[in-house]
Amino acid sequence: MPDWSYRTILRPLLFRLGAERARRIALGSMGRLGRLPGGAGVIELFGHMAPSPRLRRTRAGLTFPTPVGVGWAVDPEACAVHALSQFGVGFVETGPVSLLPSTTAGRMVVDLAREAVTLSEPHPTLGLDEMAARLRALPRVRAPLMVRLAPTPGMPADDCRRMVTALAPHADLFSVPTDDAACVHGITRAAHAASPSRGVLAVVRADIAPDMLSTRVSAALSAGVDGILIDGTVRGPSGPHEIGRPARHAALATLVRVREQVGPAVLVIAGGGIQEPADALRVLDGGADVVTVDAGLVLTGPGLPKRINEAVLHSRAGEGVEDTARAPERAWFWTFLMGAGMFLGSLLAMAIAMTRVVLPYDEQFVGLSRERLLAVNDRLLSFMAHDRVTLAGTMIAIGILYTGLSFFGIRRGQHWAWVAVVSSALVGFASFFLFLGFGYFDPFHAFVTVLLFQFLVMGVHCSLGDPHETAAPGLHNDRAWYFSQWGQLLLVAHGVALGVAGLVICGVGITQVFVPEDLEFMRTTREALADIGPHLIPLVAHDRASFGGMLVVAGMTFLMAALWGFRRGRSWLWWTLLLAGIPGYVGAIGVHYAVGYHNWFHLAPAFAGLALFAAAMGLARPYLCAAPGVASREF
Repeated sequence: MPDWSYRTILRPLLFRLGAERARRIALGSMGRLGRLPGGAGVIELFGHMAPSPRLRRTRAGLTFPTPVGVGWAVDPEACAVHALSQFGVGFVETGPVSLLPSTTAGRMVVDLAREAVTLSEPHPTLGLDEMAARLRALPRVRAPLMVRLAPTPGMPADDCRRMVTALAPHADLFSVPTDDAACVHGITRAAHAASPSRGVLAVVRADIAPDMLSTRVSAALSAGVDGILIDGTVRGPSGPHEIGRPARHAALATLVRVREQVGPAVLVIAGGGIQEPADALRVLDGGADVVTVDAGLVLTGPGLPKRINEAVLHSRAGEGVEDTARAPERAWFWTFLMGAGMFLGSLLAMAIAMTRVVLPYDEQFVGLSRERLLAVNDRLLSFMAHDRVTLAGTMIAIGILYTGLSFFGIRRGQHWAWVAVVSSALVGFASFFLFLGFGYFDPFHAFVTVLLFQFLVMGVHCSLGDPHETAAPGLHNDRAWYFSQWGQLLLVAHGVALGVAGLVICGVGITQVFVPEDLEFMRTTREALADIGPHLIPLVAHDRASFGGMLVVAGMTFLMAALWGFRRGRSWLWWTLLLAGIPGYVGAIGVHYAVGYHNWFHLAPAFAGLALFAAAMGLARPYLCAAPGVASREF
């Protein structure tokens, strides 16, 4: 559930169900998807959240792929840790785990006005055997897995070893409360004995008293723990366990005290009220090596870790990264040539479609001249022009998309832009072979396909280059960000709709060729058209199937740009999408009125797509075209 679906539709629906039920549904759905074959690929498809290697952090012998992790309160029962690990995070924490399961029923209450989540006290715990069985059944977890332990006060050393031994094959890290120094010592010794690389973190609450904090941190370090974890939990008006915005100031104050006490060499992980990227940067600047998000995933959305990663990368790179052009051998150069070639070829095809309509080799294939075609049906060439102009408009749109994504995205090392261009182009080139379904081999179409395919091969073969981004990421959950989620949702729907329409048109093109509205416009029947010549219908089918294939390509490109490209300040993406959409819809709608094909049922999908596209672009503009450093009011 990416942010564009969560913030717009799913969150309002889920919150109507009650917090506990909503969490069970959300985690259950993610968990089932994560365990399915290919489920991780689906999550990556919708989020493109794989972290950059530059985010990797190593401290105290422990390595984190990114500086942001998921706190235990998100998935205490390990229902969806495999799916959560695909969110571009440095670790996922689950638990707490005790020797025997707790019989206390859990309760969670969400306070949207205060941006807080209240958890019941005492919090229920899974039993050791059940948690071990759940972790054993998990597929490979991409990010390190941390298990929070809940030892009983005075637990014997043998029981500490038993807990660690049962979970060590599945856990990379353990977190343990500092209430009982003897338990911390026993668990640390057992974990290090199981594996020297098995880390143990001592947990302190965000609102712990300063004098108690100093004592517990000193005792934990003496016990040999690998770091300190500041849990973003405070006592609130609704209960003793409250996470979210109310914990922000207390957690930051505790972090500063811990860092002053332990020095720079000790690993410190901190959470507490991280609802937007600016909060995470504040905690990292305050001395944390890694931050944890908990309530932020519930209140803000599952895209929060990715947004934090982008903010961290940009803060490391600094402002004003030089926008240097890549060398010609880079991938962007060849994909740009492919897009430019498609654009220029489409302009030529548009000119022919608006004038002569058919070329000499078309006439030769059909066995009828242009004049003879006009004579047998005065609307036949108008109908063919409507197909070919629509096809040319779609190809112009694709050419603009490819050149824009290549020059502004791939040239800057943006992997998502490369995937969008390459994958959609491969589908486009494969659609050439639809001629097997209608029997017309277009030599010019084949020539252009072979020529452009060479550019694609070079784009795949050459290196992408190091990623760099000139637009600063959005740090706040402001009004522009919120409305951009609606814009992104509509653009995703727009891309899917184009793709589905393309598939339908492909199917029509290689089977029945005409729909009833087409025959009504030409005032004829399919049989009458077939009697004109055996090759006339295959010629029309070629145009229809080619248009369907190009519409699938356009839909894929719009879809992937919408899924992965949204980032505050990327005005180039907004302009690329807008400039691509204009010729596509002007060609598709305008030609119908130019030739007199006014059937409302036939035009309704085009007008619906235009309305969807216009609304999406209007909602996305304030975010994508935002000036650097300008933020609208928080929403």
